[in-house]
Amino acid sequence: PNFTSIIQHCNMWRNFDDIQDTWVSVESIIDYYGNNQDTIVPNAGPGHWNDPDMLIIGNFGLSYEQSKTQMALWAILAAPLLMSVDLRTIRPEYKAILQNKKIIAVDQDPLGYQGRRIYKHNGIEIWARPITPFYQTYFSYAVLFLNRRTDGTPSDVAVTLRELGLSYPGGYNVEDLYEDVNYGVLTPQTKIKVKVNPSGVVILRADIQPQFEVSRQLQTPYDPYNQIFQVQQNYF
Repeated sequence: PNFTSIIQHCNMWRNFDDIQDTWVSVESIIDYYGNNQDTIVPNAGPGHWNDPDMLIIGNFGLSYEQSKTQMALWAILAAPLLMSVDLRTIRPEYKAILQNKKIIAVDQDPLGYQGRRIYKHNGIEIWARPITPFYQTYFSYAVLFLNRRTDGTPSDVAVTLRELGLSYPGGYNVEDLYEDVNYGVLTPQTKIKVKVNPSGVVILRADIQPQFEVSRQLQTPYDPYNQIFQVQQNYF
């Protein structure tokens, strides 16, 4: 597609099949965005967004874990959050997913960078998105661990922040956005361990801890994707 023309005339656009009320459909969208990210990610930003289609959370096709996955992954993708559910009858646990303010804040981060899949192996995927605040050439990140397995066994993932590309020497304040647990300031060499339920996610926010006041304006153009996305296949 001619993204130059699309961006000139559109604020958002679809680029894949219509979503259906099934986990298979959500997975196909996840695969499309991961497999084609080098083409579609550079064209997203403030005022012009890729749209992976509506949220089907609270309907009938997704389990609770799968609903959490769609909400968190759409936030990593900087997607428009358009609900498709009867708000009069939605169950409280699904309503809570849609109203998770911390995940909405990731989706609405003012930098507007779309996240990427940085790791895929044995049913485990890791996605990451640069977000504010930033300091000099170091960014904060939202990091998502996705378990594509459906066999009923949670998967353990262990990785250091540095292996994820988070290398600021002063460390990052790390928070689990679904469990609402703050793990404090972790350094790049700190190993984090997460247990990810089948077809579920763990989404963390890692806020940089600068030694000086955080700059909201970069002095020179900088691409945060040079900082991260260096995880190698089968690295851990």
